[in-house]
Amino acid sequence: MCRLALFNKNGINHIENTTGINNLFDHLELSLGGHGNGYFMLFNDGKIRVKKGAKLTNEEITEDILKNYNNIKWVMYHTRLASLGTISNDNCHPFVGKNKDVLMMNGTEYNVKNFIKDNKTDTETILEMCNMLKIDITQGTKNFNSVFLGYSYKNKKVFANRNNGRLEFLKRDGCFIFASEFLPEQYKNNNIYTVPECWEEDQEIIFTKQKPIAPEKPKKKYKNYFSYYDNEYTEYKNYKFLK
Repeated sequence: MCRLALFNKNGINHIENTTGINNLFDHLELSLGGHGNGYFMLFNDGKIRVKKGAKLTNEEITEDILKNYNNIKWVMYHTRLASLGTISNDNCHPFVGKNKDVLMMNGTEYNVKNFIKDNKTDTETILEMCNMLKIDITQGTKNFNSVFLGYSYKNKKVFANRNNGRLEFLKRDGCFIFASEFLPEQYKNNNIYTVPECWEEDQEIIFTKQKPIAPEKPKKKYKNYFSYYDNEYTEYKNYKFLK
């Protein structure tokens, strides 16, 4: 398991002026992280920045975010708790694909374990498979159990796929703030809700029940995505990657 967050420029301002960005990152890291951190920044001119490392601190990440505040459109943050793949700089999230897609994940997808090569993570393997099969990662990550945050370079949009995991949204005008969980004081105004299963940038978030988030019981949604494969990743048959 891991912890992650996604927020826009207005979200940066709101978090920093209330609980503090560094405090939120520390909270996520202490919850289910600590094996390396990483972040993604999308700038107003379309350029991206990805930094990660087993020893990258939340203080360093927060400093870079605030330093570039005026030029930022979106920020994604991830703190890793290693499951598949050793603790290393390369295995920290987010991952950048050959086509410049960016992906991070909270969860473990054992159904891709047989595809993992060179001690990589399940997240990086899913990204590589989407790229190889020319499946947009926004769609290709919908049928898993884990939470995915990412940036589709083709569509030039960030997205969040909650699937069967837990992802929360702080509901406030002008702010888009997603996180695995928030600080206790952020729940006081009852403005945090469960995220719908899938969300893409510019898509309105519609809540079917206007109630504060409550603990969820884990659900199982495992499917046999890859019933046939060979050792070279060159042929796939009878898998269900998309609905």
